[in-house]
Amino acid sequence: MRIHRSTLAAALAASLFTAVACSSDSGTGTGSGGGTPVRVDVVSSPAAIGAAGSVAAAFTVKVVDAKGVGVPNVVVTFSSTGAVTVSPASVTTDASGSATTQVALSTIVGSGTVRATTAGVSTAATSAISVVAGATTKLVNTPKALRFFNVGDTARISTVAQDQFGNAANGAVTYSVVDGTLVSVDQAGLVRVIRQPGTTLVISSSSSRADTTVITVLAVGASNCTGVATVTPMNVGDVQTFTGTQYACLNGATSGAEFALVAFNSSTDPTNPLTVAVTGNGLAPVPSTIKLASTGTVALRSAIGSKAAALPLLDDDFHLRLLAESNQQFKGALPHARMARRAAVSRSITGNGTVSYSGIPATAKVGDIVTLNVSSGICGGAINHGLRVEAIGTKSIVLADTLNPSGGFTNADFQRISARFDTLVYPLDVGAFGAPSDFDNNGKVAILFTRTVNEMVDSTSGYFVGGFFNPRDLFPKVGSTPGENCAGSNEGEMFYMLVPAPSGINGVKHTTGFVDSITTGIVAHEFQHLINGGRRMYINTAANDFEEVWLNEGLSHIAEELLYYRESGMTPRMNLTDSLIRIINRPTYGFWKSDAASNFSRLLQYLRNPSGNSPYGNDDALPTRGATWQFLRYLADRLGTTDGTLWQRFDNSTVTGLATLQSVIGTAPTPYFRDWAVANYVDDLGVNSDPRFMHASWNFRDIFTNTFLNIPTYPLAVTSLLDDTKQNLSVRGGSASYLRFAMPAGKEGLLTFSSGGGAPSTPLQFIVVRTK
Repeated sequence: MRIHRSTLAAALAASLFTAVACSSDSGTGTGSGGGTPVRVDVVSSPAAIGAAGSVAAAFTVKVVDAKGVGVPNVVVTFSSTGAVTVSPASVTTDASGSATTQVALSTIVGSGTVRATTAGVSTAATSAISVVAGATTKLVNTPKALRFFNVGDTARISTVAQDQFGNAANGAVTYSVVDGTLVSVDQAGLVRVIRQPGTTLVISSSSSRADTTVITVLAVGASNCTGVATVTPMNVGDVQTFTGTQYACLNGATSGAEFALVAFNSSTDPTNPLTVAVTGNGLAPVPSTIKLASTGTVALRSAIGSKAAALPLLDDDFHLRLLAESNQQFKGALPHARMARRAAVSRSITGNGTVSYSGIPATAKVGDIVTLNVSSGICGGAINHGLRVEAIGTKSIVLADTLNPSGGFTNADFQRISARFDTLVYPLDVGAFGAPSDFDNNGKVAILFTRTVNEMVDSTSGYFVGGFFNPRDLFPKVGSTPGENCAGSNEGEMFYMLVPAPSGINGVKHTTGFVDSITTGIVAHEFQHLINGGRRMYINTAANDFEEVWLNEGLSHIAEELLYYRESGMTPRMNLTDSLIRIINRPTYGFWKSDAASNFSRLLQYLRNPSGNSPYGNDDALPTRGATWQFLRYLADRLGTTDGTLWQRFDNSTVTGLATLQSVIGTAPTPYFRDWAVANYVDDLGVNSDPRFMHASWNFRDIFTNTFLNIPTYPLAVTSLLDDTKQNLSVRGGSASYLRFAMPAGKEGLLTFSSGGGAPSTPLQFIVVRTK
């Protein structure tokens, strides 16, 4: 067919015009040659299953309009999830409306999805891919070595086929043994001893790959420790620590030799436990295990006879939640609060040169009504009640909610409470922890008795709230920035107390006598919190945060203990027994019940499950509080012959948590936690007098088994370690798990420690005590 030149020129001109028109398309809306994009279709995608680490293939999609026509010059965004990746992530469609990216598979098996999207289209085009292990490149036997002691002994080898990235691969594994006269092995990996002694190899093979396990069969009568560890001789009372080793070898020497193993986790992380398997070879049967205490209500013996008296169920959890929420809300805010206070001082000076705040004025008189926020919230949700000033002491001002129920404390009672604070609690806590701040410049600590404390529970709760300190009251209402305002603050040093409710509040009744009996101990507890917080806010001004909850609570439990010593005439480091606190000093037994018994109740919860708790766990658990109190008392007893100024060093700290402990001790606290854990087994057992392993103030074994009714013996959780039986342990940071085992006379026993089939985790330390 002949084409005239004029016709060809016209066609070329039209083509050029079309090209220019297409190139002017923005690429973000409708492309030329197609309408508006309405759908993204998959044209081709990688196979649904691919080997780890490979490039799967191309993922191609087509953007089409309502008529199914491809739309060119549209940007397609590719993305991926899971075990796949895409490159490039953005592609413009070609003339047919298609766009392509390459898909690569992760080196770790799993599943993934690739997606393609474009503007204006709500539904993505997707393709799912499973990443599986590649070809077997190696075999891994577990364990790598086996030791046997007797003909007929068995153990199993497990073998995993792996690809080049360590993923478990498919493939049948077969087993063979070099010396079939020494041991046999079946195709499930079970090795059985045929004769003694000797050494050989068990070989696993699959897909031309192999691995070996060394088999050692000891001679008849050989030591279990042969070729593994040298014997560590131990006499009764000796303590040996095994760190960074997988084996320990011990000798029974005489008949009836018994040992305790303390598996201690030295990690500073109290949240994630470490696991370890402990196996003993060559052990003797263990004598009957220690009986654990019942898990019911803790009951006390009376001073005479054994009539049960259950401890009241005080809600410790609420108080911890309040402190934890405050720590979170006010994290890093202490410097800003100081700035706001200085700004308030500069603009609020009164005629007599003092600062005027909205809380309790220094001029308050008995009978005055002061409006305060009595809620347990932080800065919001205020509950404003009128409180009547009932008593004013040298250091205290006692107020009662005008909405309190009738039949409660009289004015004479409030006067007595004020006097007890001024003459007992104030000098006790200030002497131990330091003087409080005086944010409100009234020279007093306010004790607020309000029904809102009672209203925090009802008849279904099963516990009561005794009182609380709210850190919000140490913050100005107006912060240095609007975001730091604490409108709910009462701007002063105060705490809130339970009130008598003879007729009940929310169905819960409290007699005047009961509330009176617990008030002094709770006041001592809350006052420590106030001192600690106030000193960090306005005295020790290098501090940025409040003390961590676990340590703050432990110090307040120390305050309760110190109150017992002061009221009873006892002193620390007397190794107090049931007889001393309950029989010989019968008139002061009531002080132990009101001031000290709750600490023992919390400690009981820890001793029942030491490995599952931690003395520095940042949680609201009762076992944590019991462990922290006991550790702090242990620390004070170990560091000095008297408490001296030790507790003030805690409340003068400008750091928090374990850093506070290190600043007080002068060195890392971890060894002290380890020795404390050992003391919980060794103390008053009569086998060791090393002061590192002693509780000098309390004979816990005697008190738990004699003062408490339903605890048949010392309640520390201890497990028997049996011969050739693996005992799996899980231990939180700062705490320990306890095992007992025995050794036959003249024999050597081998202890093996392993984590994940290999050497034990580095922070784990194993302390062995010879007890018999």
